[in-house]
Amino acid sequence: MRTYTSVAIALLAGLATGCVNKQRMTEPARSVGEQLLLSSAIDRALDEIDMEAIRRLRGVKVFLSEQYLKSLDQEYLIGSLRDLLFSNGVLVVDDVAQAQMIVEVRSGANSLDTAAVTFGIAEDQAMPNPLTGAPVALPELAFFKKENSFSVAKVSLVAYRADSREHVFSSRALLGGAYDKHVHFLGLIRLRFTDVPELKTIKNREKTIVPIPSALKPAFAP
Repeated sequence: MRTYTSVAIALLAGLATGCVNKQRMTEPARSVGEQLLLSSAIDRALDEIDMEAIRRLRGVKVFLSEQYLKSLDQEYLIGSLRDLLFSNGVLVVDDVAQAQMIVEVRSGANSLDTAAVTFGIAEDQAMPNPLTGAPVALPELAFFKKENSFSVAKVSLVAYRADSREHVFSSRALLGGAYDKHVHFLGLIRLRFTDVPELKTIKNREKTIVPIPSALKPAFAP
């Protein structure tokens, strides 16, 4: 009876895989969702800066130091800080010898956590082949699946005079976060909940795409 059950599950898995039509393109190492989650967390962390302290640097030549910064997407963080300083009248210089003030930036966190809960057959599961005993990969067959991704950025600044090294100001820990949640029912109904503006825009645009009638598709289209 156990052998018959295994054979039946294998046949069901074969039928399920036969219904999937998937095209794979060359993909970069990091996904769009990951990068947008991290950059959104950085944006929101910088929104917590005390703007009065920044405005006091108006007209001052400032060198932005990355010496104590090691983080994912640190180029985006530095670029966003430069934009913030420039747009508030701060004279950002590229040579520390020209600076009247030095602003050091450091990051305590800039990453994301993910978690998934599946009711059914999760991906990467396998069963033994009843004939050879070798493991056979099973297709994902989830009656219910929830995937959560949450990003956090923690940024701090310290400013001091370039000549005397006199302390000018320190920011508190600036925290920002973003989330992207997916819920799947029976593999047919998919819901997305996110506070990332770009992902919301993409989601809304997908809703407005009108499918091309099959009669108008090229003969070579799959």
